[in-house]
Amino acid sequence: MVCIVCPRGCRLTVSDEPGLSVSGNACPRGEAYGKSEATDPRRSVTATCAISGLPADIPLSFPRRIPVRTTAPIPKDEVFSLVAELMKIQKTLPVKEGQLILDKWKGTDVSVVATRSLSLPEPDDA
Repeated sequence: MVCIVCPRGCRLTVSDEPGLSVSGNACPRGEAYGKSEATDPRRSVTATCAISGLPADIPLSFPRRIPVRTTAPIPKDEVFSLVAELMKIQKTLPVKEGQLILDKWKGTDVSVVATRSLSLPEPDDA
């Protein structure tokens, strides 16, 4: 596997004989990453949620989705489950950057927050 902790990109080999050992790492962070990836791989998730209640006359260039991310990595095998749940969520504007979108997902300490502020445009005074 390739370590992604730093820009070096060390090629790691993880062996479970005897115990769990990592080779190929240039720093201790690579060893920790290799062990973690072999035993409990986790990923941060970035996605989008739909925006509901937009006026019919809003320009097509106006965003229809709000970007979101997890506050901490989740188990890799749960990523698709979280994304499926996020695809069902519809938020009304305004949304503030850092606003809670999904709190304590599946009873964990991981939440999902907005990564951008977005509000309806002001009407033109023409």
